[in-house]
Amino acid sequence: MLTSKTKKAICLIVVVLLVLWAACKTQDVKLPPALQGLFTAKDSLPMSVSFIHENDGFYNVQVEYPQFCKASSAFNEKIADLIAGKIETFKKDAKDNYEARRATALAESPLPEIPDRPFDFIGSWESSQINGEYVSFVVYLYYFTGGAHGVTEVHAFNYNLKEGKEITILDFLNSSQPALEKLADLSSQSVTSQLGSGGLVIDGFLEQMIEDGTKPTQENYQNFNFNYNSLTIYFQQYQVAPGSAGPITTVFYKDTLDANSINSDYLK
Repeated sequence: MLTSKTKKAICLIVVVLLVLWAACKTQDVKLPPALQGLFTAKDSLPMSVSFIHENDGFYNVQVEYPQFCKASSAFNEKIADLIAGKIETFKKDAKDNYEARRATALAESPLPEIPDRPFDFIGSWESSQINGEYVSFVVYLYYFTGGAHGVTEVHAFNYNLKEGKEITILDFLNSSQPALEKLADLSSQSVTSQLGSGGLVIDGFLEQMIEDGTKPTQENYQNFNFNYNSLTIYFQQYQVAPGSAGPITTVFYKDTLDANSINSDYLK
């Protein structure tokens, strides 16, 4: 015979499944109060937000990321797999680094099996637009596995719902390599200005980093977002500057892009 707790758990699972089914079938989902905050229908696009919360003394993992009913399973899996893979690598690196510290600690100052403070892995996301046509958002990941400081990563996603496919930077630029080269010039100028304003000396070493990190390749511009009138480029930590500068972001508005003959059908 089922216990009352088991019956309640089954009922909750059924409610969740019904909510997810409804989210995929409708444009306006009204959620039960107990589930509000777990699922949203932002800008009329059915979606859910997945949470990973784990704190066992050794690791502190706090992550949230979106999933979209109307996008392909491959796109949603790509988002989830990125998070899962990063967490797995983080845990291994943190464990290995801490065990190495324990093994080399002085006999008079041994380290405990569990660190005094857990290793952090924090993930959040922000959208540039989420609507019936496009999904464009960025995931921010911060993690600390030992050493002098933590690492911040940015991973941007863009999806065309009507065509059922991801949007690359060349898609955004109407498959124009010359447009990518012009965008690279603008990005190099913007990054140089930002770093100089931040107090960094633009010496030969930094000039080379900027040149390499802003070259007109799809890899350098794989992390971008867009809305109706702007394009945002994210450069990873260490891509265009020393790690102390963190990730660098540049934003170009439609009028600037138009003035430089950088056209896109994705801008209105």
